Amino acid sequence: MNKVLTVPNCMSIGRIALIPVIILLILKSNTKNYPILLGLYFFSILLDFFDGFFARVLSQESELGKILDPIADKLMTFFIVIALIVKADFPIWLALVIVLRDILILIGAILVIKKKQKVSPSILIGKATFGVLGALVMIYIVDLNEMISLDIFKRFFIVLSFSFIIWSFVEYLMIYLKEKNARSGNS
Repeated sequence: MNKVLTVPNCMSIGRIALIPVIILLILKSNTKNYPILLGLYFFSILLDFFDGFFARVLSQESELGKILDPIADKLMTFFIVIALIVKADFPIWLALVIVLRDILILIGAILVIKKKQKVSPSILIGKATFGVLGALVMIYIVDLNEMISLDIFKRFFIVLSFSFIIWSFVEYLMIYLKEKNARSGNS
């Protein structure tokens, strides 16, 4: 039986629920709410790690979880990046690359799901890319503190993030093309 309200799914839903709070804290960041912002963002990262961990340990992997987890990742990244464009100096061009990649991967995933009637799990490079983007976002959030300057780290992680985005997109594209070719061979 494939339950909906599993521990990992609740953790993914919790991450999605944290998005507006984190966005508000970024947009209204000041010395008073800064520690809360850091704590909530770090907590959301822990939830992301532990939802997959608990899914495996508790044998609660589900089709819904395979959809919820990457959607939570993409929503979190998208909305936080938009807030960081408004509040900080997050590069718009990188935000556009992130969004374009995610939209194209989502379209490819929907097409594969329609044909296979099954959700494929995320691949390792996709998870690594989210990790690198999460580190970039964390650097930007830490840099919101007026007493801290992380410009060199921002530049490094911008380049690293762009590299991982391109790498993961190519990997997902290869998977999609392989699935598409396999389907046309079976037709």
